Amino acid sequence: MSTDSEAGRGAERYRLAALGAASTAVSRLAGVALIVLSVRWTTPVLGPERFGVFATFSSLAVMLSFLDLGVGNALVNRVAHATATGDTREIARAVMGGVCWLTVIGFGGAVLLAAAGAWIPWTRLFALSSLATGRETRTAALLYSGLFGLNILSGGLLKILQGQQRSHEAQIIASVGALIGCIATWWMVRHAPQIGMLLLASVGMPSATVLVPVLWLLHRRRLLDWPRAIPSMMQERRALLTTSVMFLLLQIGTMIGWGGDSFLLAGIVGASEVGAFAVAQRLFMFASQPVSILNGSLWAAYADAHARREHAFIRKAFISSAIASMIMVTVVSILLLVFGRWIVAYWTEGTIVMPWLLLVAFAVWTPLESAGSVLSVYLNGTGIVRQQVIVVICFCVVALPAKILAAMHAGALGLVTATIAAYAVTVAGLYGTVFRSQILAPIRPPRQV
Repeated sequence: MSTDSEAGRGAERYRLAALGAASTAVSRLAGVALIVLSVRWTTPVLGPERFGVFATFSSLAVMLSFLDLGVGNALVNRVAHATATGDTREIARAVMGGVCWLTVIGFGGAVLLAAAGAWIPWTRLFALSSLATGRETRTAALLYSGLFGLNILSGGLLKILQGQQRSHEAQIIASVGALIGCIATWWMVRHAPQIGMLLLASVGMPSATVLVPVLWLLHRRRLLDWPRAIPSMMQERRALLTTSVMFLLLQIGTMIGWGGDSFLLAGIVGASEVGAFAVAQRLFMFASQPVSILNGSLWAAYADAHARREHAFIRKAFISSAIASMIMVTVVSILLLVFGRWIVAYWTEGTIVMPWLLLVAFAVWTPLESAGSVLSVYLNGTGIVRQQVIVVICFCVVALPAKILAAMHAGALGLVTATIAAYAVTVAGLYGTVFRSQILAPIRPPRQV
């Protein structure tokens, strides 16, 4: 069908979204394999305390995602809008400017994290049982700083493909990276089972694998103009950084609100207590990942349709994806609740004992979080970011002190329960009342004049 008509463009968006969902399924399976196998292989070798440190650092990618200053997410909308114009020079300028900003930010983030890693008293912070484990943790922190800088660049490059509605390409590349990460983790467990080396394998190898194929694709499409790198960077400063400020605030709020729960729990009750929480968190990814797969490739589709003011596509895609997502996440969460303790016992070879009530808490939290994820993809694609920032700030103000107090009294169970209560009151409450009209605006039919 021709893309010259609204119906044709809608069909093409669905085709690309379907390709994206299928490739994302493959990529997430590879990612889940990496998570499952890394837990299976590392828990017996590291033990509960050192595994808690490893799991904490592994989760820092979400907690510290704000260090890209929101540029990665801003690139999705910027590239999508440039692509909608059909102007190749504008697309190339957006891509080149984004690559340059990501490189500078990634280097700065790595330096910042390295300084923090050298200064933080890890033994006392994580209540570690020995100075040797503290030294190993410091080494892992310094190594992770470089890996995180690399992750900022590689993640941003995948966002560029996503903005071009080529998420299927991004996900295929990411799946190859995850498989290489599996192989590297297996090798490290047998030959160098230190926390830092395992992070290098499970976090560093997938990120490094992304760089060459994505840069090659962009070069082949004549979107990398290195002689124009600095001018493109300066020209894109306003378009990227203005939008990125909102995404930055949103990412910081997400980090404070729930992205750093493993780190927070380790600081309150000690790294040895993070094991059950980290395993439960990874277990319930089997419920949340299908939702992410279904909705991830719709971000650029929403952005393209919003740029063209094609409300009917946005309305149909959002309603359909929301219904399908909530059915999937609810069914899988119930199954994990029923069989979760048996799965964890087998998965960790009895190293981690999973409390029943912690599984119940995650079974409630995961559908709630997934509903927010579905909504956030829609809001990001339609440019409704300021309202998200306000909601996340309110959530953080309520959730952070509640989680600290709850974790001090009830450990991981208290932390998850406090998160559920704060999320229901602030996020669901504000979106359902104060910001309801703004949220519904992109899916309402345009007024007839």
